[in-house]
Amino acid sequence: MRWKPARTTLAILALGVSIASIATAAMAEPVTLTLGSWRTEDLAIWQDQVLPAFEASHPDIKVEFAPVNTNEYNAAIQSQIEGGTGPDLITCRPFDVNNEWIGRGYFASLDGLAGLANFTDTAKAAWTVDGATYCVPVAAVLAGFFYNIDIFNELGLTPPTTAAEFTTVLQKIQDSGKYTPLAEGSSESWQLAYNGLYSIGPAYWKGEEGRLGLIDGTKKLTDPDFVAAFAAFQAWKPFLPSGQEALSYSDMTQLFTLGRAAILPDGSWNINQVTSTGLNVGVFGPPAVEAGGQRYLQEMPDMAIGINAASAKQDAAKVFLDWVSGPEFQQIYVNSAPGFFAMSNQAVTYDNPLAQHFADLKTGALLTPRLALDRLSAGTPPLDDEIWRQLQVMMTSDTTPETVTGELQTGLASWYGPQQAK
Repeated sequence: MRWKPARTTLAILALGVSIASIATAAMAEPVTLTLGSWRTEDLAIWQDQVLPAFEASHPDIKVEFAPVNTNEYNAAIQSQIEGGTGPDLITCRPFDVNNEWIGRGYFASLDGLAGLANFTDTAKAAWTVDGATYCVPVAAVLAGFFYNIDIFNELGLTPPTTAAEFTTVLQKIQDSGKYTPLAEGSSESWQLAYNGLYSIGPAYWKGEEGRLGLIDGTKKLTDPDFVAAFAAFQAWKPFLPSGQEALSYSDMTQLFTLGRAAILPDGSWNINQVTSTGLNVGVFGPPAVEAGGQRYLQEMPDMAIGINAASAKQDAAKVFLDWVSGPEFQQIYVNSAPGFFAMSNQAVTYDNPLAQHFADLKTGALLTPRLALDRLSAGTPPLDDEIWRQLQVMMTSDTTPETVTGELQTGLASWYGPQQAK
């Protein structure tokens, strides 16, 4: 007599098949990563271009882009991570803020990630602590001068290459009586630093020589080179718009795009805005101090991406960052967000002509990040914030560069060890 399985046995076997099917289906479900960012304006770029490209070649990993408003980002990330609800991937600020987060243990070290070989030590420096790198560089921004090509042609002007030529150009525009030479205002103090002093200043304090000198204590803000940089910036005052004290960043942009100002000191991130009205726009870099002098260009590491040390999806996160390290991501991102520039050593071409012109400014120039964001703003008073404040005072009063640099040096020396008297 042939054995027949009992009905209960069949049920168990059937249940086993069902469980196996469910398990197989569960294993087939893609891992989902969340990516925190402050770039709310990049939502469509990530959803429509970046992530579909990644997921096409990595169907087992899904990524959700979850940005919060820029001004709320730092507090939000800290709250989420401390509360155990942080995203798997964290967009990294450069230098001091991110170094503090690294010190708190927010990030997993990326040592061993193959894609990091695509970046120089300089490119990784903003996210490297004690020799370990915690974030993959995504993009940098540049600072220079947008100019109205039609106005320059009308007045017979060419982009200046030296400080003296720059002053001559500004004076000729002023003398025409038709246009404001510089679309610059003092209402928002951050841009006085980032689009003004930190742009032209490196030619005076010699870029990394001066910046690293402040960090190691061999240079002081009261040294002649730094005083000269502040004086060169203050020399812009006669060429600013009437009522510049109340002029905001958006006002400056509008003054330029309406064709009422000839030059806009600005960052590359504003490319879309300055060309939004169809204006014929060019760009030139910060002038050298004198003819034949070295040119310097502010290249600011803007963002990177790291892995939340508490994430349970470390392997999938590393796969994603390895892809971010490569040319496919870089090519997509920099051409989706004109004005942001790849930091890797992989070849990237820029579809936006003005972005390409901005990128071309790097040729022959020594690159340097913003002066005060690396270690010099980790205490109280933070040097970067103090420079914002003091520049606003200097550009809206008769305060001298010597007074400003003296107060900045006193503030820095009050807490930063390398600047304190031995």
